[in-house]
Amino acid sequence: MKKLIAINLLVAAAVLVVPLVILEIYLRATVPASSGGSLYEFTLDTRRYKLMRANTAVTAFGKELRTNELGFRDRAIAPRQPGEFRIAVLGDSFTVSAGVEQEAIFTSLLEKRLARTRVINLAVGGYNIVQYALVLQEVGLALQPDLVLVALFPDNDVTNETYDANLRVASGQASAEPAQAWYESLYLQRAYGTRLQTKLSGIFGTGNPSSQKTGGWEQNAAALKAIAAMARQHGIALEVVLLPHTWNFERQRPLFARVQKECAAVGIACRDLLERFIARGVAEASLRLNALDAHPNERYNAIVAEELADLLSRRSQLVRTGSQ
Repeated sequence: MKKLIAINLLVAAAVLVVPLVILEIYLRATVPASSGGSLYEFTLDTRRYKLMRANTAVTAFGKELRTNELGFRDRAIAPRQPGEFRIAVLGDSFTVSAGVEQEAIFTSLLEKRLARTRVINLAVGGYNIVQYALVLQEVGLALQPDLVLVALFPDNDVTNETYDANLRVASGQASAEPAQAWYESLYLQRAYGTRLQTKLSGIFGTGNPSSQKTGGWEQNAAALKAIAAMARQHGIALEVVLLPHTWNFERQRPLFARVQKECAAVGIACRDLLERFIARGVAEASLRLNALDAHPNERYNAIVAEELADLLSRRSQLVRTGSQ
């Protein structure tokens, strides 16, 4: 009897484990690997605390990510040319778009669409609005942009969680690469485990949904106001666009509405791309990089470029004629 029970338990375990092993093998075979050294450095020399290393190349899901002499994902920035219209883009990982070829990210696509325009990508993964303002102050203004485009990601740009973590690493209070449990390196965990944990946390009320992650809201709202003030002071046009996450479009609406309210309070007309994505009826899953990573893929970047091209073309014409 005991032997029979043991056999049944082994069979049951095999029925559960074997499909998971097969799925793990499948994911590893179909999702391109990432490699290379660390892209980031942490420092107290700037209140950004976290920088991308200059002139560095890594591979993200099979695609090269190369930084320029200033430490941003862009080609070398040549001196401004006569008649050139310059757009400096501030953003986070959704604008860096690791895992997408340089030519397919929306800043590159916009540059191809806009006549006599140089679009400079000044985004850094994990940044919030406080860090955007610092990038503009420390780097962006010196590049003499005609327009600053803030590619704001409401899902986490209005919080200080990652920003505070950057400070802890820069000051030596935490490691840039915390120790992981063995299962956290599994593709299954990365693809489905974290997502399941998030859903269960939401169901049982133990999680912190992104729509409620607003610790540091006032500080980031003030930073948005500071960006607007810097633009006005230097005679630079400003556009703020709100980029949606690739999960749960409908559930993002309350947070987007709150950000829109803050934009209105500062006197900025923020462009809500969430509603544009919803109106297109595009499937959210078709916009994700792969099963492991919900960052934007080529299609997402193409849609953003399509939505912004006419707007930025009109703004460039107004700026060129002095009618902004």
